[in-house]
Amino acid sequence: MKTSNNIVCTVSAGYSSMLMATKMREWYPNDNILYVFANTEMEDQRSLDFLKECSDYYGLDIVYLVPVINEKGKGTGYKIVKWHELKTDGGVFEIGIKKYGIPTVWNKWCTREMKTNAVTKFSNDFFGKNNWCVSLGIRIDEIDRISESYKTNNIFYPLFENKIDSKERNKFWSEQPIKLKLKAYEGNCTLCFEKSNRKKMTIISEHPEKAIWWDEMENKYSTIQIDGKNAYNAMAIDTGVFFGRGNVSIQELVEMSKQPFSKATDEYIYENDLFDKEGDCGVSCKIFD
Repeated sequence: MKTSNNIVCTVSAGYSSMLMATKMREWYPNDNILYVFANTEMEDQRSLDFLKECSDYYGLDIVYLVPVINEKGKGTGYKIVKWHELKTDGGVFEIGIKKYGIPTVWNKWCTREMKTNAVTKFSNDFFGKNNWCVSLGIRIDEIDRISESYKTNNIFYPLFENKIDSKERNKFWSEQPIKLKLKAYEGNCTLCFEKSNRKKMTIISEHPEKAIWWDEMENKYSTIQIDGKNAYNAMAIDTGVFFGRGNVSIQELVEMSKQPFSKATDEYIYENDLFDKEGDCGVSCKIFD
């Protein structure tokens, strides 16, 4: 349950979080609701377009944040930008990689620094320190994604409380004039390390240009040492650190995508060992864990 009348409604440009955003004033009519999106600068432009359309059509007045990755010893800050100033060139993401290393399933700094910490700093400045709570777009059929520490982190789940599952979500959007022009497997962050290899291979086979930035990051930083990360540094020295599950490099995924394989589809089909298994970020960034 929510712990404050000041609500920070975080949106990720996906169908679930945007359904939550459109319903918040109906569900919590007496609360102060602020809609916030934090940009990693690797979101798909179609996601950003969908955000803008929803903000305009439903009158959400979304606040767009860009994280500010500071030097060592200083935490992540933020800056407020207008929608047309949102970038997709990966600039702020690369600054984070220089400081924290290549993000992987065991080095999950990107959501923490570029979303959670930036939103927290902004919310404390706007409402006052800890004088707010966060709404996350987790549905009732995603109970396994609910944070175990939600009671102490001022997190609550409006979709769960209102018994919204994927069928209800899909029905809602089928009746709306606005559509997200992404295929289900494409998600937000183009080649997120949490996406299954099959999804990433499908994306690369359809849009080879989307692999360029990720490959450049590996070429620049896969062997770079990061202060205080001994296990990370050992792997960087031994094999290099790469974005893919199982430490598979982007170049390996590019080559694999050229061979015959069962492509991902718009509807989830099955989960098969390491090839298809993925975590929460493969669907949408799970902030405030």
